Amino acid sequence: MSPICAAALTLMPDILPPPDPQAASTSARLTELIREEIASGGGWLDFERYMELALYAPGLGYYSAGSVKLGPHGDFITAPELSAIFGSVIAAQLRGILTELSSPVILELGAGTGSLAKAVLDAFGAGGGAIPDYWILELSADLRERQRECLAAYEGHIRWLDVLPDVGFEGVILANEVADALPVAAFVKREAQLLPLGVGVRDGRLDWADGPASKTLSATVAALEHKLARALPTGYRSELSLRLPAWIAAVTAPLRRGAVLLIDYGLVRREYYHASRSSGTLVCHYRHRAHEDPFFYPGLQDISAWVDFSACADALASTGLSVAGFTTQAQFLMHGGALEMLASASGREALLQGQALKTLMLPGEMGERFKLLLATRGLDATLPGRDLRDRL
Repeated sequence: MSPICAAALTLMPDILPPPDPQAASTSARLTELIREEIASGGGWLDFERYMELALYAPGLGYYSAGSVKLGPHGDFITAPELSAIFGSVIAAQLRGILTELSSPVILELGAGTGSLAKAVLDAFGAGGGAIPDYWILELSADLRERQRECLAAYEGHIRWLDVLPDVGFEGVILANEVADALPVAAFVKREAQLLPLGVGVRDGRLDWADGPASKTLSATVAALEHKLARALPTGYRSELSLRLPAWIAAVTAPLRRGAVLLIDYGLVRREYYHASRSSGTLVCHYRHRAHEDPFFYPGLQDISAWVDFSACADALASTGLSVAGFTTQAQFLMHGGALEMLASASGREALLQGQALKTLMLPGEMGERFKLLLATRGLDATLPGRDLRDRL
């Protein structure tokens, strides 16, 4: 998830703290499962499948094994946990959209600890305001329990979903740091051809390995190069979120009228695949340390890739939604009222919120790395701050 962690330096895995025996045992069982798939695949496993297993293998993957993931005792901290002002600014934007809809709901995909939902609902309820219905699609059992504790005061307004709604609804779909956790395909440009990157076993451990040429992947990269109007150089390696279009189509299908708000760290296409970014964007988080080895204790660390917001915009448009706004997190917070909210705080709270907003807004922190993309269906809306849609 978040590329901002307590230790901002990228570290070598061999200096990371070792896991406790129980966690190490869980990782060993997952590693054995992965080795079995490598063996059954003739000695090679596609990275997209590896990432899926590492994150979501039942009972063993990072998001399904029950370990603490978010917050000071986890592996990373997201924006809503740093400051409730983040959720309050989002609530201010959602309020204007929801007032145009009949019986609207907010559907949050992967609500983490529930911090964003609480901040949004607190903002709606401030001064006795009406509380909207809030649906949460959460697949992690331990995160769902944390959400129940966090949102106990709003019990009558929260509904947890196991799957996407099977009937249409009006409202806002909110996805904060979700798209970055979609398993991605990795590739490398060799002199002769483009090859998929995957996982093999070298010197007894999991490691990167070239795979057999894939017509689907080669065609997708060729289409990408056409959009870039240039070829990627020899030796260039990166990722593609092949699942992104289908995921966006699925999550937006039940939305009859309303909006989709994607919040994540990422880049537009021409920056994502710039020649100087020749090693991709994969990042791993383990106990608030960032590093680049996705094979370090599988199942015990988060693995993510930065989001291609141009691809998101294309996928949203293909579903019939209108891309209505695109801006940086710094612009969104600055022009959405965050500084005014900070001014209303006092004492120690003002100091804490001020420090949090620096992290959320400064260019070297989360301000420029994180973006917000708004798409609408059947209504007009936009985002505060500088409109950057022309960069998509």
